[in-house]
Amino acid sequence: MKKYSLTFFFIISYLIMIIPVIIRVFAPQVIPIALFWILTIWSPTFSAIIVSGLIGGWAEIKKLFGGFLRWKVGIKWYIAGFFLMVGPLIFSGFYILFGGSVPGPVPGLTIPIILSNLLFTLVSGPLSEEAGWRGFALPKLQSKFNAVSSSLILGVIWACWHIPLYFIEDRIPFYIFIFLVLVISFLMTWGYNNTKGSLIITIIFHFSFNFNGAFITGLFGLLPTMIFYIGGGVMIGIYLIAVVVYAGPEKLSRKPDSEMPYIKFKEE
Repeated sequence: MKKYSLTFFFIISYLIMIIPVIIRVFAPQVIPIALFWILTIWSPTFSAIIVSGLIGGWAEIKKLFGGFLRWKVGIKWYIAGFFLMVGPLIFSGFYILFGGSVPGPVPGLTIPIILSNLLFTLVSGPLSEEAGWRGFALPKLQSKFNAVSSSLILGVIWACWHIPLYFIEDRIPFYIFIFLVLVISFLMTWGYNNTKGSLIITIIFHFSFNFNGAFITGLFGLLPTMIFYIGGGVMIGIYLIAVVVYAGPEKLSRKPDSEMPYIKFKEE
């Protein structure tokens, strides 16, 4: 189990996602919708807890959640995370200023609706997944691969983990989705590696990324969806290129190895 802990983590994460979806598709009355969403969106965290407990007991589980306590990391990393939200908002402002046509807010939009959707956006992904993807999987991947390769591997697995949800709800085209997930995966590794493994920062990156679809093209209707994909794709692509060029592909960081939130594997 310890030797193949990462493989077991991915398998269990997928199983906890896929089994409820199959039940929901073929026998929706068997599994309540609330239980369905808890099982699916929290599956990476559930899987990480299970595998951590099996390989190291309570001490390993506490280590898994240690990243949630690393919040004193410097204001620039909070800015870097929230820029994924602020950048598209600025782009939307210029688009509207120069006469672009926008869908506008959904009918009947109220403060309680906005707040409840903000809470759902925070929980559904950022809070529910990060202990698994970044807290458990990312440091183990980086113990064997460089930061770029680890981000690519995790990004593909993370994106494909969402595929079962396409059978029960309308989602953005997968070829667009996987591109966006891969880019955010690199940026989150950058944030994670430069903050000694802060899951607070990766949650902010994740939340800001999800905010765009939920609010900018969703509730607020500030941009047409396709304009957002094109403009947002270009912006986030430039952001990523600047990060890789500045920080370097090996660690996506200029910090010494001793400050990295993982132990590099070395062949005997």
